[in-house]
Amino acid sequence: MGNDNLYPVFTAGVFLKHLEEPYIYNILNDELYEINDEALEFLIKCDGITPLSSLSFDNEFMDYCLEEKLLELAEIRIDNPKKPPVRKSPVPSLRYLELQITDRCNLACRHCYLGEPKGKELTIQNIKDVFTQFEELQGLRMIVSGGEPMLHRDFAIINEEIKGRAFRAILLTNGTIINEEKARNLNFQEVQISLDGLEEAHDHLRGKGNFKKAVKAAKILIEMGIDVSAATMITKMNANDFEPLEAMLKDMGVKEWAVDVPAGTGFAAGGGGDIFLPSKEASLYLRYGYGGGLYQSTGEYACGAHLCAITPDGSVCKCGFFADKPAGNINADSLSDCWGRIEKQRFSELECGNCEYIAECRGGCRFRAMLESSMNAPDSVKCFAYGIKK
Repeated sequence: MGNDNLYPVFTAGVFLKHLEEPYIYNILNDELYEINDEALEFLIKCDGITPLSSLSFDNEFMDYCLEEKLLELAEIRIDNPKKPPVRKSPVPSLRYLELQITDRCNLACRHCYLGEPKGKELTIQNIKDVFTQFEELQGLRMIVSGGEPMLHRDFAIINEEIKGRAFRAILLTNGTIINEEKARNLNFQEVQISLDGLEEAHDHLRGKGNFKKAVKAAKILIEMGIDVSAATMITKMNANDFEPLEAMLKDMGVKEWAVDVPAGTGFAAGGGGDIFLPSKEASLYLRYGYGGGLYQSTGEYACGAHLCAITPDGSVCKCGFFADKPAGNINADSLSDCWGRIEKQRFSELECGNCEYIAECRGGCRFRAMLESSMNAPDSVKCFAYGIKK
């Protein structure tokens, strides 16, 4: 078959993104491929409409794209293909958006930073608008959370609306209400389940019987081919669980494991003495965890350079911890305008900006630093973890 009868087009789940540099992004396996401007120009024309014979391209690059299943050659012209906009993003780019669609929750976890629900919930129109604006901003990961997001009154509609979007859809859940039917219908590429230790420790924080429910949910999702990640908060109760928990997660096929220290707000404010470990001791457990994690910073920026959050009342903030310092509200402002107002701290602004570990640590959590001292102060948990503090 001649080139006149072949139409290069992106494989399902693969999209062009123009961040600080142009990239190809595969939302199915979360792979990001940096490309040059020449490749970008060629790939923009791989739209299922333009025949291969009319395109100028490097054969080696074309073969690579076909081998990696980034492109495929259609034998018939694809009319009206869905084509998300490819335009250069702001700098730094907004890559990760945590969308807290509801504050409803079926648990009252003792270490939850959100505290009591206030009956707030984003509307379907809010959510659809945010999805579209995030695509236009070249976003990579849409992290749908709560509360317990599956308790949103219109979750079924949200689940349908997220299908086919040009970003990786990640659901953050406690796992207690996932069954085979719900898992089968999910249109998310990844589900992150909270597992705060083995059964005794997890249920101490989240309620009796919830460990078994969460593990069962993870197994159902993995069996159905959905990527599963886990999140664990370091506490006094689970301090001895990390090695067996790691073995269990790897044996189950959990792809990523995020480990962090809980913040002393929400339900834990003022009453976390039986939950929290001192920073020095807690830092020892940060060596656990594997995979890339949900959020990453690049360049000369501190933690959170590519992340923001939207709370259930529509407030747009630096991350969920900074809900009381919004940069705007999606009911009145565009996501782009709000992102432009959020302060992105450079290493040079941090008191620890000259530290030998700054490029790896990125100053640690700015919220923990603020609770201890100020927004520009070091995060002592990370200082202990890297051996700066003894």
